[in-house]
Amino acid sequence: MPEIAFTIDPTTGELELHVTGIAGPACEEVAKLARELLGQPRQERNTAEYVLRSRVQSQTRPKARP
Repeated sequence: MPEIAFTIDPTTGELELHVTGIAGPACEEVAKLARELLGQPRQERNTAEYVLRSRVQSQTRPKARP
């Protein structure tokens, strides 16, 4: 199940955002919406889950026939 977790440091106001259960471009869209609502996180990085799911999806898509 998709999950979005965020933490705002009460001292610095820095945002930490973690999205799980959503792969590839869909994850990026969710993160973009969260940034618009909550502000820019202190850093961004793709997790192993993001990379793995993106690769699996691209490998399992059927090839278009001519």
